[in-house]
Amino acid sequence: MAFISGELLNEISMANDIVDYASSFMQLKKSGRGYMACCPFHNEKTPSFHIDRDKQLFHCFGCGASGNFVQLVMRLEGLDFHDAIKQMAERAGIVIPENGVREVNEITRKKERIYEMNKIAARFFYDTLMDPEKGRAGREYFAARRLSRKTVIRFGLGYSPDSYDALLAVLKSRGYTDNQIVEAGLAVPGKRGAYDKFRGRVMFPIINARGKIIGFGGRILGSEKLPDGKRLAKYLNSPETPAFDKGSNLFALNLAKHSNEKDIILCEGYMDVITVHQAGISNCVATLGTAITEAQAKLMLRYGREILICYDMDEAGTKAALRAIDIIASAGGKSRVIRITGAKDPDEFITKYGVSGFKKAIDKAMPSTEFRISLIKREFDLNDTEGKVRFVEETAKILAGLSDPVEVEAYIKRTVTDTGISEQSIFGKYKEIKGKEKKPMPARDRETFRRRELNRVNTDKAPEEKVTSTMLEAEKRILSLMSKSRHLCMRAYDIMKPEEFSTAVYIKLAELIHKESQAGGIIEPASIINEFSGNTESENLAGAVFFNREEYSDEEKTLYDLIYTVKLNKLDTKIKAAMDPREIGELLKQKSNLAAERRSWPTNI
Repeated sequence: MAFISGELLNEISMANDIVDYASSFMQLKKSGRGYMACCPFHNEKTPSFHIDRDKQLFHCFGCGASGNFVQLVMRLEGLDFHDAIKQMAERAGIVIPENGVREVNEITRKKERIYEMNKIAARFFYDTLMDPEKGRAGREYFAARRLSRKTVIRFGLGYSPDSYDALLAVLKSRGYTDNQIVEAGLAVPGKRGAYDKFRGRVMFPIINARGKIIGFGGRILGSEKLPDGKRLAKYLNSPETPAFDKGSNLFALNLAKHSNEKDIILCEGYMDVITVHQAGISNCVATLGTAITEAQAKLMLRYGREILICYDMDEAGTKAALRAIDIIASAGGKSRVIRITGAKDPDEFITKYGVSGFKKAIDKAMPSTEFRISLIKREFDLNDTEGKVRFVEETAKILAGLSDPVEVEAYIKRTVTDTGISEQSIFGKYKEIKGKEKKPMPARDRETFRRRELNRVNTDKAPEEKVTSTMLEAEKRILSLMSKSRHLCMRAYDIMKPEEFSTAVYIKLAELIHKESQAGGIIEPASIINEFSGNTESENLAGAVFFNREEYSDEEKTLYDLIYTVKLNKLDTKIKAAMDPREIGELLKQKSNLAAERRSWPTNI
């Protein structure tokens, strides 16, 4: 197989879902924001195997097995790295180029170039919005929608001037060609040359889960009608590019993924999402101007237990909600429907009924099956015999698509109450339809569930982290804190360099985390752990860093305390081992200096 770039590897990993895959081999149970199961790599009765859907990592607190999605496939299926990647790519429908490094790197270069151009464009749109003259129309629109300055900044909103080539000129001054700018979807070709795609619109940057700006949405201001009678699109999105796939991304997922809520709210439009976020409800996303896809449903289910559909309750919105319910179900998820009554959209609803009213609507979100049955109920007169018969038949069709027998029984009993028809008759109709629609399920090969990792460290030999006890534990917590934010990483790097860590794995982790933070990128644990593929012990040690269960009230103070503890412990160890009085004296001096330095480190105490 050809060399696989980090970009392509990330794409393959993001296109798969570790929870969806793992559920084929073990019985998973939801636990907080993650999942638990009995570990497939050692015998246990109490589950200690954890999966983090957000980070796409696994870790067993019993045997120490740890790693990312690729490494889970390798261990469960007994595959090497490249075969595991190939299987994951096939599972996601991604073709891995066969002609080597050149093609893969060209794709990567194009994506990175587009990311850079989008970043420049986003800054240009924001600066234009904030310009006293050029951005007045955009600011007036956002003010009319009651958006605060804080919200504008949080979402990076902007304004594209009604100019032929304002953005084009900025990008060309940075060295980009017309063809490259067109390829990025920021300009379109014309008879007189390329010109700006977005003109006279308020702009919404679309940011993926990794924090990259992949495209834009723009809403026109003023009239959509042209002098020749043609109309401009009210809403305009970036076209498909090497960096932007509408069906595989979501608006505001980069923010919603950090919400502490258990569910994800799906809205129709960007402004709906922004309004809900501004109200303090941050688990909200939207599709990108198209109907929901299965890939988007799976993406949402990585971060939420259920998907709460919050569409307009007009005819079009109702039909869209029904389609969304089916797509989410086909992706293996559950959904509920938030009924927005007395308002056309979440923005208007929050304005009329406040945040508390919207939260009540969320709490009363209707299970998808109940929602579908409620719509059918409107179509038939349940005081009429024929209406009852038709209602039972349509309800039975819905129930035939359910897999939970308890849910089926509950709705059959409710249908009895609604119609007065016996439970036996309704159940008979359900069985009749179920028998017609039921398809044989393909048999799953469960043999792989019993496979065990062949290259694990001998169980009689204590793992490295136990050998070094408190020292290694402290270093693990330091690395965990460094991975949380660029701020913490840079603070740590100022006073503790990578080479000061005790093991080769931790030294490399510190280098990788610092390198990513220094470049301003998002820390992707699954990508970092790929650097340790091929060595099971290293994978386990690296993976455990990102499964630190500790919560700290003051992370920065804790970081400094841990670093001080590690440095002090190392000096004490050297002092105890030293025999030369001059060496001991020098070490004692270093210890005294360390205490003085600790008092100078910036901290809240």
